[in-house]
Amino acid sequence: MQELVTLIIASDKETGMKSLLPKYIHHICGQAMLSYTIDASIKAGSNKLIVLLGQDLDPVEKILPEETIVIHSDKDPELETVLNENRKGTVLILPGEYPAICADTLKSAYEYHLEKKNHVTVLTNKEGSLSDICIINTELLLTEVLDYQKENHFESLSIKNIIKKFYAKGQKVGGYRASCSEELIKVNDRSQLSKAERIILDRIIKKHMDNGVTFHLPETCMIHNNVVIGKDTIIHPGTQLEGNTVIGENCQIGPYSRIENSIVKDGVIFMNSVMIDSQIGSNTKVGPYAYIRPGSNIGENVKIGDFVEIKNSYIGNNSKVPHLSYIGDADIGEFVNMGCGSIIVNYDGMKKTRSTVGDHAFVGCNVNLVSPVVINNYAYIAAGSTITDEVPEYSLAIARNRQTIIADWVRRKGLDKK
Repeated sequence: MQELVTLIIASDKETGMKSLLPKYIHHICGQAMLSYTIDASIKAGSNKLIVLLGQDLDPVEKILPEETIVIHSDKDPELETVLNENRKGTVLILPGEYPAICADTLKSAYEYHLEKKNHVTVLTNKEGSLSDICIINTELLLTEVLDYQKENHFESLSIKNIIKKFYAKGQKVGGYRASCSEELIKVNDRSQLSKAERIILDRIIKKHMDNGVTFHLPETCMIHNNVVIGKDTIIHPGTQLEGNTVIGENCQIGPYSRIENSIVKDGVIFMNSVMIDSQIGSNTKVGPYAYIRPGSNIGENVKIGDFVEIKNSYIGNNSKVPHLSYIGDADIGEFVNMGCGSIIVNYDGMKKTRSTVGDHAFVGCNVNLVSPVVINNYAYIAAGSTITDEVPEYSLAIARNRQTIIADWVRRKGLDKK
């Protein structure tokens, strides 16, 4: 089989996006739009990737694979030089505005092109309307199209003009019909971007469903392209799984939860909560309304309850932080109970410091642990205490004023008359 080279045209500065960013790096399901086009061409069997990148589009170059050959002008002689290396091969011309194009479609079109011995093959929709995607023999591209390009701009040569040009010279031109017309959506504005994202998101969700994942109201969910989800996991409405998140098997995620660049092990229940750049062990329950911030590592069989914030902390296996707590820059051992309203006071106005709570410790309600402080194994902290010094093993720490009773105070003050 002939070598296939992909020429991606990403030189259009069209302003339909009304954005300071080039349209090619606007995101669809967590990835730059252009990256979908590139991935499709590589999976279709392309041996070499050339990107024709317009001037002042440097941000686009940052997302390109390392091996990409970048041409900054269609007048650049390097374009002809690179194509000459594959003179007997084939070129896939693929504008960067087609993020929904499938690798299987490109591969089938390429095989059709070779089978029919076409000089040019153009992708069409089911109705036969032409797209801007075509496969062309490299030699013809060099001798016919690039000759035109020397006097004009490459992107100004439309597919219709290519077909007319080749028909006039008796070249064989064919059309390959895409199995699904939605693949050929061209993105030049935000409305089209939204439609393309819906198409790609539906594919992502279907892939997970086919692999044994249940989605309730999938149209309300956002799942990024690189997310991994284990079988028998249930994704509830309003869930967002972003970045390189990995979800284990038999989990319940959502409703209305967001997990970004995090790892969730098997059997986790994660309700109405947010987690970023962190990890949760198996059979742990989180939420509702918990916030797990970057750098946190939650162990197995842990309970993180409602209105709990965890930041850059380790929570050991079988521990509980049931409600209304802030755990920041702390190492919490195993089988620890952090009572309602317990706080790690990690910031003194100048710097943040770390605290440690040992295994089997019990921290009562409304306790402040002023960092840096160590609570050793099996220590108990009485409710309402503010702890500033180390608490030894098996000790009870009480740091609060004794209760005072003033008898008959209400009547003497006349407050019973209200």
